[in-house]
Amino acid sequence: MKRTYYITIIAIFLSINFSATANLRWIPFLWEGDSISGKYIDKAYIYIPVQIENIPLKFTMQFDLGTPQSVFYEKTMHSIMQKDSSLSHKWNDKTYSFQHISLTLGKETFCDIELKYMKNTGTYIPEKDLYKRQPIHIGTIGSDIFQNKVLIIDYKNQRIAITNSIPNEYKETQAIRFTIENGIIKLPFLINNQECQLMFDTGSSPFELVTNQNRALKIADPTIIDSLSGPLWWGKNITFYGLNVTKPVIVAGKTRPTSKVFYDKDGLWNSIFDAYQIWGITGNAYFYDTLIIIDYINNLFYVK
Repeated sequence: MKRTYYITIIAIFLSINFSATANLRWIPFLWEGDSISGKYIDKAYIYIPVQIENIPLKFTMQFDLGTPQSVFYEKTMHSIMQKDSSLSHKWNDKTYSFQHISLTLGKETFCDIELKYMKNTGTYIPEKDLYKRQPIHIGTIGSDIFQNKVLIIDYKNQRIAITNSIPNEYKETQAIRFTIENGIIKLPFLINNQECQLMFDTGSSPFELVTNQNRALKIADPTIIDSLSGPLWWGKNITFYGLNVTKPVIVAGKTRPTSKVFYDKDGLWNSIFDAYQIWGITGNAYFYDTLIIIDYINNLFYVK
């Protein structure tokens, strides 16, 4: 009798937890690979399948929280508009953007979105090839559409969810408070027992940690064990060197596994670090094995 009672209680508990998770409207994402300096990186970018208004084509957009404004790529969007002019009445010449756009990610529809043109980006696609090249990569999803929401990124299962509050099963997870500057998350890490502010950027996949040369050498073995070269500074080719981290790195109360830290040879990215007054940048590569929650309502960051 008691055993049956306990089994029933456990079943109810599990069903409640399952229901809470199942009620999230998960949006799948895709890893897009790329070759950088002759090395193929299978998780170079996160792409999300999207629907734009009622345009009968399949699209993807890069998921990039390091970009505060969602954008369309000018050349690609121009190709679409030649085939389907249904968005022409939403174009604003003064702001160089589409106004009041409806964007659907999975089963989540965001209405009244502004999407600017990023000039001279994307690829022109001849009209006869539009249906052959689906899905068409059309732009970037920035942090603007997640403001005043809770964003869950489940790296293991390649999906995200957007909610209005923290799901019950995650409320006991330790969180840290972050700040936002110009739409960019500045996240406190404990690196070598010192608190450091890092930009969290889902557009930065190849690097676990990126900083300047001086900071990198303070937490890592000086032997260069990796390098990446490519047009990583507004189209200009630069080289990053990777070192093995030897000092402890902690975020949200969790010590992260042994990692690499990169710095760029010419210090071009130092201007980003200085502008935002940050130690460096972290991104997808540091969280591949986790689920993270970004509470944009209360400025809290969870690592599960």
